[in-house]
Amino acid sequence: MKTVKQILCGCLIFLAACSAFAGNKEAGKALYDQKKYSQALSRFLKADASRDAWVQNRLGNMYLLGKGVKKDPKIAFQWYTKSAAQNYPDAYSNLGRMYESGDYVGQDYQKALAYYEKGEELGSGEAVNNLGFIYEKGVGVKQDQKKSIDYYLKAAGMGNTSALCNLGQKYMYGDGVPENYESARKLFDAGSDHGDACCLKGLADLYAEGLGVQRDPAGAFKLYEKAAQTGSEDAQRKLALAYEHGLGVKKNASEAFRWYQEAAENGSSKAMERMARVYFHGQFGQKQDEAKAKMWLQRAEKQRHADRMPPPDVADTLIMRMFEEQ
Repeated sequence: MKTVKQILCGCLIFLAACSAFAGNKEAGKALYDQKKYSQALSRFLKADASRDAWVQNRLGNMYLLGKGVKKDPKIAFQWYTKSAAQNYPDAYSNLGRMYESGDYVGQDYQKALAYYEKGEELGSGEAVNNLGFIYEKGVGVKQDQKKSIDYYLKAAGMGNTSALCNLGQKYMYGDGVPENYESARKLFDAGSDHGDACCLKGLADLYAEGLGVQRDPAGAFKLYEKAAQTGSEDAQRKLALAYEHGLGVKKNASEAFRWYQEAAENGSSKAMERMARVYFHGQFGQKQDEAKAKMWLQRAEKQRHADRMPPPDVADTLIMRMFEEQ
């Protein structure tokens, strides 16, 4: 039979382990927020990743996006699966996204829908937002704008900033709702207050085009810059465009190239097409390089297919035809 001393020693060891786990988890969060991803990854792995669903889900995100580690959708899927096994709501949403995109797993819209619905049941605002998206676009379900808006409203009410952006875009373009720039601005403002990159970029678009507000290229540039720094590839492309044409900022070819490249590396098919033109024509101080131009066009075509986007610009199509005729 254990003595009181042995029991107390056991308790102290257990508490020390819990403290170390909590310390690594919190340190990992802080490092992640500082974009010190490699250090954050190390801390998360030192935390009790075999038991903590939040840590497992975050590790899945890092492996899926290649933050602090080489991108590996297979390992990301494994971490998400472990997290979902403990009923972590956002893990179901992330598994749904993988089945929707077909990234590592085979594309399966019905599985994606099932995972999103399970995430919604458990309280994931991100899963609810994703349901709004698939009904908006008709991905594996019959397109239903009313249902889509209802899901976006529900997700926004749960504090999901992506839903605020999606609603803002619908009001901005009059997609399924009457066009209303004021409503769009309010929604983008609300998300921007929380640092949402999509909302910052949407707000920048309003000021860049003067939609419902006084046109303000300099103000738009600052918003694009802020959104770009948080990782929005579309904002990075718009920032490059501003540097290229001097929109709200002095023209700067090297900065334009840097941000087009950043946006392209982060998955913007339009930026990939622009990079192809850069190398095909030898722009921004770069040497003509047909091999690089072709590589970027091929990557853009693959990305457009993955994003279910329309065909590229005429100029890019002509460049691709020239390569095909060689």
